[in-house]
Amino acid sequence: MIINKSAKQKGLYMNSYTRFPKRQLYIILIAVAFIIFISSIDVLMRVKDETFFELWKSAVLNSGAYPEGFNPTFDDYAGAEMFRYLFKIAIPMGFGLLTYVTYQKLRLNRLFIFIWAVLLAGGMAYTFFELNFGSVFYYLVMAGYLVLIITVLSLTQEMNSNRNL
Repeated sequence: MIINKSAKQKGLYMNSYTRFPKRQLYIILIAVAFIIFISSIDVLMRVKDETFFELWKSAVLNSGAYPEGFNPTFDDYAGAEMFRYLFKIAIPMGFGLLTYVTYQKLRLNRLFIFIWAVLLAGGMAYTFFELNFGSVFYYLVMAGYLVLIITVLSLTQEMNSNRNL
């Protein structure tokens, strides 16, 4: 019984809750806004340029996945880019919303940190495997994900210090 009490005092349980630190909240929200903003500019730059459409159209026709008479239109291209954009910003958007709700109404716990560290690593991997090394937006989004992951992992130190900010 004494062991459980000292473990509880040290915060070694999964259900040890801590208030979300305001400094990390602002860093997370700014990084999320940055990723969404850069991704938005990226998709705007790609959709407005006709050469990207032509490259996409030739790649679709050469893939052999569609019947011979299929002729992709610009609407198909814009729809595909918008679907890719929404899929790309889903994780940062959800993370930003849940982080704000956690700050306002809930408490921070280790499960929050673990789940979002894994999801952010997955979002970063999704961005990484685009392999779009010629775009500055690619590097900016990757940097935004690095900031988010480092900030989420720094929340572990806040929980270990057992400070109720």
